[in-house]
Amino acid sequence: MRRTPTPGIPASLLLIFVAAAAPAAAEFQCAPLGTTVALPEGDPFFANEVAAWRQTTKSRYLEGSGNCLDVSVSGYEGFPTKRCRYSAVDAGKGAYEPLAAEVILLDPSAHQLAAWSVSACRTNGATDAAMSNCLKALRSHVVEQNGAQFPVVGSVVESKCNSSPDYPKGCDDLEPKDKGRQPRNTWFRDGVAVDYKPAQAIRWDAQAYSKETFDAVFDVAKSDESLDRAYNLARVAAAVREEWTSWQTQRGKPDMPEGGGTVAGHGWRTVSAAVHKAACKGISNELLDAVVYANRKEWAGR
Repeated sequence: MRRTPTPGIPASLLLIFVAAAAPAAAEFQCAPLGTTVALPEGDPFFANEVAAWRQTTKSRYLEGSGNCLDVSVSGYEGFPTKRCRYSAVDAGKGAYEPLAAEVILLDPSAHQLAAWSVSACRTNGATDAAMSNCLKALRSHVVEQNGAQFPVVGSVVESKCNSSPDYPKGCDDLEPKDKGRQPRNTWFRDGVAVDYKPAQAIRWDAQAYSKETFDAVFDVAKSDESLDRAYNLARVAAAVREEWTSWQTQRGKPDMPEGGGTVAGHGWRTVSAAVHKAACKGISNELLDAVVYANRKEWAGR
């Protein structure tokens, strides 16, 4: 990162982020190589928000403790997508063995998350007096739902009690060996949970899938033909379709970023992917904007 003047904006108010190649152990970031982004250093809440988000980014379990390789994914060309091998036990710690899985990620850095958060709260009218509450509420919303991880494709290991409507109270009240605590594969595409057609034998289950299965899933030009259902939460914002459509309506914009189509079904994946890729190249994330808009009275005092 370096300081440099930007036309129309004093250099003292900006921190210029330049996406560059980094060692495998470095913090993940999602901007394409060589992209220059002017981060809002002049906002009095930005620095503290970077520090707060870093507590999350340094503990993201899907990143496999550095067991990741650069990989290209159709539709994400030019972005620093990484294929990661990892294992997780989620809510089954002490009673179940970790489940091994693989996922391809496009995770943002703490600086990117902080910029998006500040922008979302400011865009929705948060004053300095309301910013701390807005930022904390937004961060908690994201961290509790997905830990600020964006799975492009692959398995996110979660316990059933953390990923099924069958457990509306979550995992807290369950006995240690309750089956709801067993870690299982939950499948994602474009930051949205998905089902594959039954004939593919790729299910939300507790089996360890082979490398060959993951190779086939990661060949998205082919495996996308086998997708079935797309669910309602889009990462990293943890936004639902209704929040997005309300946000777009009040701005006088169509549901789909490019116009045409619908957010129903897999159209929601299109929104999730398009918004995330645009956010990775800038200082705002419109799905985060939509989440704050939906909660603006409680979070931003508007």
